[in-house]
Amino acid sequence: MDFLFRLDRIKEEPFVVEQEIASDELDGILEADPPTGFLARGPGRFFGTLVRVNEKDIVFEGRMPLGLRTSCRRCLEPAEVDVEVRFTLDLVHRAHLPEREEAMEEDDGEGEIAGSFTPDEANQIVYEGMEIDLAPAVREQILLAVPMGALCREDCRGLCQVCGHNLNEGECDCDRHVPDPRWAALKSIRLPED
Repeated sequence: MDFLFRLDRIKEEPFVVEQEIASDELDGILEADPPTGFLARGPGRFFGTLVRVNEKDIVFEGRMPLGLRTSCRRCLEPAEVDVEVRFTLDLVHRAHLPEREEAMEEDDGEGEIAGSFTPDEANQIVYEGMEIDLAPAVREQILLAVPMGALCREDCRGLCQVCGHNLNEGECDCDRHVPDPRWAALKSIRLPED
């Protein structure tokens, strides 16, 4: 992925970014440590804009429809899901950081503001110089858009807990009744015989 930009190219008009990301590159992102369990169904097309707010600060907006494949979390059959990667990030020049952030950089990690940040700071990328590589930010946004799991279909019945049969293909003969543990002690009671 090539997301290296010279910031002096971004003028008053929005700078449009359109780039195809190959499926093997997407798979490399999705199989990062820890792996997501998903793979790309094909290449992705990234659409974005870089808009200058002032002399040093820039807003980076991006979106990318992404087709993913994985194993169903209930029955382990193949499952597909479509996600929309969408984000807005503020590119802030280090010279424009508020005094509070400069004080936090010298913080020793202890005290009442140690490791704290505001919600606005979570969407900030601090840069210096005239070039910025936004590939790490795009990778992070792709990973944030990936769901925890997927189903092969909404009404997936999963696997039998006893024999492992796929219940979407029909019932099995296993007794899957789970007794109420509150009544389990009654099984050990022996009544006197007359």
